Amino acid sequence: MLAGILSVGGAQTAAHGETAKPVPVGPTGAMWSNLKDNAAYLDAFAGEQNRRHVEAESASIPPELKVVQVQRALMCDTNSAIPTTPLNGPCPEASGTVGLNYCDGAEPVLPLWRRTRATPADPWNPWVLAAYGGCPADLLPTMSVEDFRRLPLPAPAWHMQPNKDWVLVNMETIVYSTDTPQQLRTDLLGYGVDVIATPERYVWDFGDDSKPLSTHRQGHPWPGFDLFHVYEQAGTGTITATTIWSGRYRVDGDTQWHDILGTAETTATSAPFDIVERRAHLVATDCLTDPTQADC
Repeated sequence: MLAGILSVGGAQTAAHGETAKPVPVGPTGAMWSNLKDNAAYLDAFAGEQNRRHVEAESASIPPELKVVQVQRALMCDTNSAIPTTPLNGPCPEASGTVGLNYCDGAEPVLPLWRRTRATPADPWNPWVLAAYGGCPADLLPTMSVEDFRRLPLPAPAWHMQPNKDWVLVNMETIVYSTDTPQQLRTDLLGYGVDVIATPERYVWDFGDDSKPLSTHRQGHPWPGFDLFHVYEQAGTGTITATTIWSGRYRVDGDTQWHDILGTAETTATSAPFDIVERRAHLVATDCLTDPTQADC
C-alpha cells in the first residue's frame, strides 16, 4: 500500500512506510536515479515528444480499444533493477536510492511510464519506465545556433558618407550602422518560439588591401563620425558590411529567456563607387547654390 509521498527539493518519490533520507543526484535538471546509467531510457525531452505523439495518435481511439498508453506518475523509492510505479500497485519497501531532482524552485516533472497490450482483448502489461523526470525546461526544445542561423535575419542596415557614387582619395569615407534588435517568431519541433536577435558586432571590409575594421560600435554620421576609412589610391571600390547577431529565445509554455550558444551573420555589399582625386580651384559659387558645377 502506498503510505506516503516525499517531495523534497523538488523531487517526488513514492514510498512504502517511512521513506529513507533521499540522496541528491547531480546538478539542476539531473535525472532521477543512477539506474539510468544501466538502461536505455529516453531523456526528458525525447520522452515528452513521445508522450505528445502517442496521445495525438490515440486521441480519437476509445479507451477500450487502445493498445498503448503513456502517463506521468511517481517512481517507487527502491533499488530494484527495474524501476516501478504505484500505477503497478503498492511500492516495495523503501530503500532511499532514488535521487532528487532540483529545479530551482520550479515543480519537477514526474517520470513517464508506458504500457502496452497486443490487442484490445488482451490484458495490459505492467507500466514500464519510458523516461526519467526532469525540470520543466527539460521538456522543451533547445534552439541551436544552426536553428538561429536559419532565421530570416535582415541584411545589415548601414550607410556611407559621402552618400554618392564617388569618394575622395586621402579623405575619410564614413560608415555607420542603423541595425536594431529584431523580434522574430518561429516554430521548433512543434513548439512556438519567440526570438530576439541583437546586433553585437560590426565588420567593415573596404575592398582594398587594408585589414577589415571590426568593432562593437555602430558608428555615427558626420559631423560626429567615429568609424571611417581612408583610401590611398584612386580606382573603383566596394564596401561589405557584416553584422554579427546574438540571440535569445523563449519557448511557448516557458517564462524564461535562454541565450543561444553562438552567433549568426548577415552581410550587405555596396554598389561599386569611384575613388577619385579632387584638386582645389576657384568657382563662381558654392555647391549648395549651384550643384551642377564640376566636382559638386
